Amino acid sequence: MSRIRRIASRRLAAIAAAATVAGTGALVAIAPSAQADTVDYATHCTNPYSNPPDGNVKIDLVVTPAKSTYQVGDVVSVEWQWKLYPKAPTSIPVVGKVPKDSTYPVGTVKLTGAQTGNFAIQGPQINPEALPGQDLILSNPVGSFTLTQAGQVGLTPDIYSTFTTALGQKVETKCSPVNPIAVSRTLTVDGPSTGAPTLSANPGEFNAGSQVALSGANWAAGTPSVELCDANGAACNANSIAANSLVVANGALSGNVNTVATVPTGNYKLKVKVGAGEALTPVKINAVARTISLSPNRGPVGTGVTITGKNFNPNIYILAYGRDAAGNLLDDTLVYGQSAADGSIVIPDFVASMASITSIVLMEGTDETTMVGAPFTIGAALPATLSASPASTHAGGTVAVSGNNWTPNGSATASLCAADGSACSTARISSGPLTIAADGALAGNVTIAGNVGEGTYKLKLSDGGGNSALTAITVQRRWLELNKTSGSPCTFVLVTGHGYGSLAWVNVNGLAGDSKTSDWAGAWANANGDFSIWILITKSNTTGIIASETFHSDRLATTPFKVT
Repeated sequence: MSRIRRIASRRLAAIAAAATVAGTGALVAIAPSAQADTVDYATHCTNPYSNPPDGNVKIDLVVTPAKSTYQVGDVVSVEWQWKLYPKAPTSIPVVGKVPKDSTYPVGTVKLTGAQTGNFAIQGPQINPEALPGQDLILSNPVGSFTLTQAGQVGLTPDIYSTFTTALGQKVETKCSPVNPIAVSRTLTVDGPSTGAPTLSANPGEFNAGSQVALSGANWAAGTPSVELCDANGAACNANSIAANSLVVANGALSGNVNTVATVPTGNYKLKVKVGAGEALTPVKINAVARTISLSPNRGPVGTGVTITGKNFNPNIYILAYGRDAAGNLLDDTLVYGQSAADGSIVIPDFVASMASITSIVLMEGTDETTMVGAPFTIGAALPATLSASPASTHAGGTVAVSGNNWTPNGSATASLCAADGSACSTARISSGPLTIAADGALAGNVTIAGNVGEGTYKLKLSDGGGNSALTAITVQRRWLELNKTSGSPCTFVLVTGHGYGSLAWVNVNGLAGDSKTSDWAGAWANANGDFSIWILITKSNTTGIIASETFHSDRLATTPFKVT
C-alpha cells in the first residue's frame, strides 16, 4: 500500500513539474512577415497542478506567401519563430528535467479589422531535453486562414496553451499576456468581399433635406458615392444627394447623407457604391415645402427687403420678383441669387419699388412650378405690439410675452423701465428665449431680477429692425401660484401664496374684473409668510383670484384665472 501511495505521489509530482516546465513564459505572439517586428512581452501561466512561473518571450511572425497586397480568397499561412525561448524552471521535482519530445503548443490568433474571428495554431510535439534554468525550445506553431474581406486585416496573439505528457498523463498549461498586445501584423486585402456589402439607414423615414445616418459591413477600401433611386432601385440620381460624409474603415461603412430639400414624398432606395461593391437600403422621404420670409413685410415704396428662402434645390439661381394683386410678375423688381448647398437662399437687396406690389416671390430659374411667395404691404409700417401674461408678477418671477409686427426672423432684447417708460435698464430683467417668426410674431419669456422692488413698471422690447414697444407690468412683493390657471365652474383650485406677514390671516377670493366674488377661503400664513389653501370657484364670470391680509387689506396679490 505504501508503495502504491509513493508511486502515485511521484506521478503527481512529475505531472506538476512537467506542467510547470511547459508553462514558463509560453505565450506566442505574432510579428509581421515581410518586415517582421520582434514582439517582446511578459506572460502569466496557470495549470491545475501547480503555479508555473511567469516568463518573458520574444517572437517573430512569418506570413506565407509574403505579399504587399493580398486578394480576397487568398489562403495565408502563419508561423511564429522563437527569438527568445521561455526558460525551464530552476527546480523540476521528481524528473529533474523536461523530457525530450514531451511538449507541444496549441493556441489561437485573433483577427481584427475588416475580417474578424480567429484561427488555430499548433506545433508538433518536438522539443529537446531541457535542464532546470535552460531554454525550453518548443516547436514553431503554424496555422492558416482564408482572407474573406477587403480592407486591413490585423493579426493579434490570443490564448495559448502547452500540452505536456508526463507519466502517461497530458497536462494543459494556459498562458496569457500580462498586458494587452497590439496588432502584430496587418495585411492589406483587395478585391470584392466574400460577404456582400450591407447597408442600413437610421432613421428609415426622414424629411427631405435632413440628415440620415448610414452604416454597413463588408465594404472594400475606397471613397463611397451615394445616389437616390426609386422604390425599385432604378432611376438612380446622384444630384438628389446634397451632402455625403461616408467613410470606410476596416470594411465598415459609416457616416451621414443629406438629400436635397426638394425630394417629393415617397418611398425610395439609397444606393452606396465603393469600387465594384454596392448596396441599397429602403427609405421613406417626406417632402418639405419651400419657404420664404420677408424682413420687413410692410413699408412704403422704396423699402429695402431681405428675402430668405429654404428648401430649394442647391447651387442654382433663384429669382425674386414683386407680384401684383392679379398675380403678374413685375419684371422691373427682379433680383436674383444662388442657393447654398443646403438649399437656402438669402437675397438682401430686394427693393419694393412699385406701389402695385402685393407680394414677393422666389422661384428656381424660370420654373414657375417652384414659385413660393409671401405678402408684402405697401404703406406705413404697422407699429410693433407687445403684451405680457400675467401682467402682475414678483421679483424673480417670469412672465410670457407676445406681440406682432416685429422684424421677421429677427431677435429682441428686453429692458425694465419706470412707469412712464423712462430709465430703462437691461440689468433689471433677463430674457430667453425671445423669438420672432417669419410673420413678425414675437413670443418668449422674461424674468424680473430678484432685487426689483414692488411697483408699477413698463416692460420694453426692441428688435434689430428698429421696432420697440412697451407694456405695463406690476411687480408685487406678494405673489400667488395656482395648480391650474383655468377650469369649469365649481372647480377646486389650490392657491399658494408667498411674501405675506408672518402668521397673518389671509382671505382668498375670486375676482370678477376689479371686484371680489363671494367665493372665499381663509388661511394662516406660516412664519415665513407662505400659505396654501384650496378654494372652490363657482362664479362663471371669474377672471382671477386675490389674496389679502385681513388686518392689512392693502397687502395683497392677484393672479389670473379663467372659467371655461
